[in-house]
Amino acid sequence: MKFKNASKVIILDVDGAVIQQKKLLAQYHPIVIPLQEKSEALRYWCRIEEMEWLRQLLVSTVGAVKGKVIFFGSGDYHHLAWLGISLMDEPMTVIHFDNHTDFWRSPSEGYIHFGSWVVRALKLPNIRRVIQLGIDGDLNMSKSMPVPMGPLMHEMSLLCNGKVEVYPNSMNRSTLFGRIRAKLPCVDFEPGLLTTQAHWRNMRDHGGIEDTLERILPTIPTEAVYLTIDKDVLRESDNFAAYPGRQGTLSLDQLLTAISLIGKRKRILGADVFGDGSYSAARGYPLKRLVALVKDGKIPQSAFSSQENIRLNEYANLKILERLMEVFA
Repeated sequence: MKFKNASKVIILDVDGAVIQQKKLLAQYHPIVIPLQEKSEALRYWCRIEEMEWLRQLLVSTVGAVKGKVIFFGSGDYHHLAWLGISLMDEPMTVIHFDNHTDFWRSPSEGYIHFGSWVVRALKLPNIRRVIQLGIDGDLNMSKSMPVPMGPLMHEMSLLCNGKVEVYPNSMNRSTLFGRIRAKLPCVDFEPGLLTTQAHWRNMRDHGGIEDTLERILPTIPTEAVYLTIDKDVLRESDNFAAYPGRQGTLSLDQLLTAISLIGKRKRILGADVFGDGSYSAARGYPLKRLVALVKDGKIPQSAFSSQENIRLNEYANLKILERLMEVFA
């Protein structure tokens, strides 16, 4: 079956994960931009100059990205979401589905990082707010070297000043470093001597994703929104994102329901999709190799080429695309 909106689908093929999905290719005839030779240079983080080069390449290849869906492959590249977001030219709110917050403190001003891209996106003049849905993964006090995780690494000022709102799916409580005081719609803080207990208004215990969105959407300060989806927000039975035991708890049906509700209440300017797990050799990048060993070291390499996992991810992508095309129409 061919779709009239085939040209609305773009694949930035950085890791080969999405172009393995033959039904998606046959059904949507996406524009494919081959970038596998830069796979490891772009994975986890990249220089700002590389991001600007990619931005120019995207514009010269496809023109405007408004009204289009961009697939990138693994969530290891979620910092590339900045590309589509930066090409939007009107005030908007970013709605971010993910199991991780991605507003860590930026390790270097000269780079954009898969854990800190939200901080840089909020520096764009037209981005009013980032709404995060499904975050269960990295707001607990923990540390995984060489990639520090947890509240110590977060740019908490963005949460406290309302630029970021976080709505976990199932996590209802976490411990944050320091004494934090702020009145926020998504969390209640209970400051202690050296730490703060955060009581999150998660979706599961507050009416589910539908009721949560019914409360959130009227408060969004812009008519226009941009969706960025890392499918590690989904439970493992719905997607292989290469985070064994560390994926989110949202179901694919809940994600699809959310897209529909957002489309009814807001004007969706564009969207991107990450979360198709891919293997990283990180040859020539010692620090990235260390990150890959920590993140993916327990995953057999065969899992990344497993036909079962490819079909699972393709099914999720097709369902997401079908729903996005409905709300774009």
